[in-house]
Amino acid sequence: MSSSSSNPTPPLELRNYRLSEQLHQEELATVYRANHLTLDRPVQMHLLRRHDWISVSRFQLAARLAAHVSHPNVVPVIDAGHDETLGDYLVTPQLDAQPLSTLLAAGPLPAMLAIRVTTQLAAALDYLHSQQVFHRDVQPANLLVGEEGVTYLANLSLAASPDTPDLSSIDEADYLTPYSAPEQKLAQGEAGAALDIYSLGAVVYHMLSGEVPPAPGGDLPSLARRDPGLAPADRVVARMLAPQPGMRFPTAGAAVAALRQALRDQIDHATTDMEESRWEASAEWLENPFETALSATLDDRFRDFVGRSRTRADELHRRDVIRRQLNRWSHGGFFRRRALGQLITPEQIVSYNVYFYELRTLYETRTPPETRTRPQQPEDRDALQRPPDLWAVMLPDGDNFVSVEERTEPLPNSIQMENCSECRGNKYITCKDCQGTGLVSQVRKVSNPDLTTGKEAVPGFCPTCRGSLRQQCPRCKGAGGVVEEQFFRWSRRAKIFENTDDVDDLPALALKKRRQDVFSGPIDPYEGRWHSVAPVAELLRTAIQEAGKDTRIIAAQLHIQGVPITEMDVLLDEKPHRLYLVGFDKQLTGDWSLLNSERVVLAVLVALLALLLILALVLS
Repeated sequence: MSSSSSNPTPPLELRNYRLSEQLHQEELATVYRANHLTLDRPVQMHLLRRHDWISVSRFQLAARLAAHVSHPNVVPVIDAGHDETLGDYLVTPQLDAQPLSTLLAAGPLPAMLAIRVTTQLAAALDYLHSQQVFHRDVQPANLLVGEEGVTYLANLSLAASPDTPDLSSIDEADYLTPYSAPEQKLAQGEAGAALDIYSLGAVVYHMLSGEVPPAPGGDLPSLARRDPGLAPADRVVARMLAPQPGMRFPTAGAAVAALRQALRDQIDHATTDMEESRWEASAEWLENPFETALSATLDDRFRDFVGRSRTRADELHRRDVIRRQLNRWSHGGFFRRRALGQLITPEQIVSYNVYFYELRTLYETRTPPETRTRPQQPEDRDALQRPPDLWAVMLPDGDNFVSVEERTEPLPNSIQMENCSECRGNKYITCKDCQGTGLVSQVRKVSNPDLTTGKEAVPGFCPTCRGSLRQQCPRCKGAGGVVEEQFFRWSRRAKIFENTDDVDDLPALALKKRRQDVFSGPIDPYEGRWHSVAPVAELLRTAIQEAGKDTRIIAAQLHIQGVPITEMDVLLDEKPHRLYLVGFDKQLTGDWSLLNSERVVLAVLVALLALLLILALVLS
């Protein structure tokens, strides 16, 4: 990406978007600030600026892949297509972030920021690799960094996937960078995670040293030249940048874990609530993407919850604390396995927070204006101004999330007054019942000489005009004039959407019992920061899809509950098991291996014997 530009461009409209300001240029596209006209949502519009078939294929590949993957650290594509005038385009959310290359132009990053960026980038890469997508162009220009170090991976135009077209005709100069692995060749049909691991290592080296890494095979200057405290990271970065793919870390996550382990002293100096140098070697704290993206903008209740969770993790991760915790659990029940802490061998200990999200939305529907005619009222005046936009009309407050049945509302400044065409402004018309004679035929019963009864018509006064020969005009109700005005129909519908972090393999019951409120407040569902976290973004996309041309979201409230959890991968009886400590009370859950099998069998036998004894007594 080139440096950003603030030069305004003439407003352009493309489909349902209005483009306003040019932001910067990417390799393939020019990026504009834009607005979705129907939803009134700020977005970024990427217009393809190179039109050879290779560039078009890459641009379409990037749009296709980004639209089908979903990760909080991968820039999503929310729309794409072709315009006859402006050409191919794709649309992404508005992100308050800038290219990492812009940050690095000012020098190296602080170690903690570099670790935070690396952790998120690694999570994005491991996710893409699990989807059989390999980026092949990880470099600072394709990484966006926002407030609090929130990081997004962009530009999948060179990615290898089952849908990738043949890119072998691209010149090496167009895709090889100082961050590319030495074995990377687009002509090769195969691609793997090792390509991105190398690029990740090159980016890490640049962030920590402030310098572009040397060419593959060259001597790698020590990071200690900048800061002696970074020296332990040399071996980690060197392994990531190994010329042989097989010598690199198997996953990006493994590389980040090794980097955090190497820089634990640096992390301790940068944080006041955790001392990672006193942790078990296999222990790790994972920051939830929601915390990374939004903790600085939420209230004290949320920050207090995160602080208590980090303190909990710091206590559990210290050497031998897990063993002591499991030993205390063993003494709490007859059927629990004795001295459990002494029987296990911890292989990995990971603590993090799990969140549950509830989005309350209030939709308002306004139909296109219709015209109606009514009698003129004394306060009516001809409109002197044009009617406002339909959605500019003020209606009763709708923040209480209550559905409202369909109602009608007049459109301001839409009144047109005229004389009544039926009475010509005279307010009265000739009585329609007596035709202006004052008399109408009335039927009455009569008795005949033969003692039978019959009916006969006799003239009588008209009950409508009471002999005045005229009646009030039914069209204008005696006002002499009528009003044509526009009105619209409106209604409101409240709906609740729910989502969670990935909890499929976690103990659901224990999580449900220990959920606690951590945030509740109104949000703007179109604001970019809320779309930076996958579970919330999924909720918002679903909610927004239910809106449309005549329906909008007029209020949204996000309610979040959280639970701290610690996963423990251990060896027990020489077999792998996964145990969980859930909540601040550290409730232990796992499988049957936690129980004392001998006591369980003994209890079952005693129960069977007791049952047999009862049956014997009954039968006797």
